Amino acid sequence: MGALPGLLPNRTGRRNLKPACCFIVCENFFPEIEAAVQRQGLTDAEVRSFPSHCSSAPIKWSELVDIVRSSWADTVVIFGSYCLRELAAPPDEFSRCRIHRKEQCHHLLCSSTLVDALQRNGTYLLSPGWLSYWRRHIAIWGFDRPTAIEFFGGSLQKLLLLDTGTDPESERHLADFGGFLQLPAETLPIGLEFLGLSLSHIMADYQQQKLTRQKQEIERQAAESAMTLDLIRMVTRVKSRSEVVSAILELFTMLFDPKKIYFIPVSKAEVDFDRAPGLTAEEQLQAEQFYAGQERYLLLNKEQGSFFLRIGGRERASALLLISQVAYPLYINQYINTALAVSEVCALSIKHVRTLRELVRTSHLAGKAEVATEVLHNVGNTLNSISVSSEQIREIVQQSSSTSLPDVVRLIQDHEDDQESFFTHDPRGKRLPSYFARLSEKMTEERESLLAETTRQLHHIRRVAEIIRAQQDTAKLIDFTEQVNLTSLLEESLELFQGELDEQRITVERHYGFQQSICSEPHKILQVVNNLIRNAVDAFDGISAEEKKISLSTYPTADRDEVVVEISDNGKGMRQNILQQAFTFGFTTKKGGHGFGLHNSANLAAEMGGSLTGESAGPEQGARFIMRLPVTATGGTE
Repeated sequence: MGALPGLLPNRTGRRNLKPACCFIVCENFFPEIEAAVQRQGLTDAEVRSFPSHCSSAPIKWSELVDIVRSSWADTVVIFGSYCLRELAAPPDEFSRCRIHRKEQCHHLLCSSTLVDALQRNGTYLLSPGWLSYWRRHIAIWGFDRPTAIEFFGGSLQKLLLLDTGTDPESERHLADFGGFLQLPAETLPIGLEFLGLSLSHIMADYQQQKLTRQKQEIERQAAESAMTLDLIRMVTRVKSRSEVVSAILELFTMLFDPKKIYFIPVSKAEVDFDRAPGLTAEEQLQAEQFYAGQERYLLLNKEQGSFFLRIGGRERASALLLISQVAYPLYINQYINTALAVSEVCALSIKHVRTLRELVRTSHLAGKAEVATEVLHNVGNTLNSISVSSEQIREIVQQSSSTSLPDVVRLIQDHEDDQESFFTHDPRGKRLPSYFARLSEKMTEERESLLAETTRQLHHIRRVAEIIRAQQDTAKLIDFTEQVNLTSLLEESLELFQGELDEQRITVERHYGFQQSICSEPHKILQVVNNLIRNAVDAFDGISAEEKKISLSTYPTADRDEVVVEISDNGKGMRQNILQQAFTFGFTTKKGGHGFGLHNSANLAAEMGGSLTGESAGPEQGARFIMRLPVTATGGTE
């Protein structure tokens, strides 16, 4: 049956997913388009219709507004022929629309060569959709039977139905129409193969364009990410206030190319205009009002691309930035989003300089100047790792599966003149629909993977602050050794986790075979033990072990020069490749983890003259961590 005019639902079985393409077609050809979409397995397409204009004025954009707006598809393709003759280029609201106009409507169903050959001998071609409403069309034209017979019979020899198999009543409609006009009528079965392959070709072409744009955007984002990371690394390496101010100004100048940029310090909860000469009275007033508020940024002039940016938290800002007249004001929203992300690292850099100054002063008093250097060194290592990862993203993009699409498109273009034969008989043409389906799935996976990796990169940048804070928290200005009772320290650590142990019903087994005291640094031992017990408790997240168990053991080595502290669990366990990276700085498998715990614990054990290692038989096999410490303090600390 013919489709009703107006809006029609997506009948592809993908109602809850955003379609890639929406085909909008005259109601006369709706059944064929819908059937071809389903037969070709184009699950990312939906079909909608507009009322027939065969007997009325050409269609206008105003008649398509509701239909286009009702679709969420990325691309909307409007099919038609003479009815689309007055549709100009799509207005801005319909920028996703594409007009696919044919010389004749019948060219949708079969090749133009066949249509032209059939029409040469006075044959009038009919489609099942038009034929189902032939009485309505005759009435609209104002024909009664005698005038219709005279009009059609004067130039036509016969009627020919291009039977697509979509309307079981089409033979009866043809007989009725032929009898009405007193003309012989025949049927030519054409099926839906030509239409289906044409739709596949159209979708593949638009998907290729979309994937090409996505690839270019990802490449651009990767390049910008690498550049931004280089700039951020530069900011985090500074060691004085003047250097950090210069680095921040250089960073934002390279990112936004503004005509004017000012760094306005904040000291003692007040804006310090004395160290930001050149601001006008109006700009100073705006800066004071902005600082008194809670916003992270203040857009001053959208057309010119000018805004204030807060460096640091809302309540404890380190400085304000006035960025005036960026290079491309049209993208001011993207500029501001980038500025907000980078501002966190800038605030961290300012805090680093202040912390470094305090660390250096204190370190000189205690003979520990290397502490300050280690903080910045570890940050540099993390950013180097992020830069390497960004380069890997670029390599993935360069090796994308979309590189094969131009060859396939050229193959199809090479057979434009014999498409029916190529897609029906040529083995390469027959394989194209399944090829495009697999390629679409592959490109979707690549895009999701790359976007997820880019999101993780941004997350890593923000996590730099957490890593440095964790590093600073574990730094001690002066180390003291004393007689340590390991059993007491282990029990003290267990008390910290007693609530979680009880809540998760985790049994703790104790095997304390070493009871004498050792000469060591208790605060470092406690940090290591706390981290290992923390990891053992977390090892039961998401698993349903019948008996959750953590075991703590102490025993001397054979020569009794060292004591061994073992903490084991029967939780998740680890694969060997994960275990090998477990002590790497920044590596973590925990959601929200900073990858510092085991790295720092190993360093602390080494500082005390001992070592820390891990073992696991594999996933679901639990894990064991072994810390070896000398019984007598060594030269590991001073």
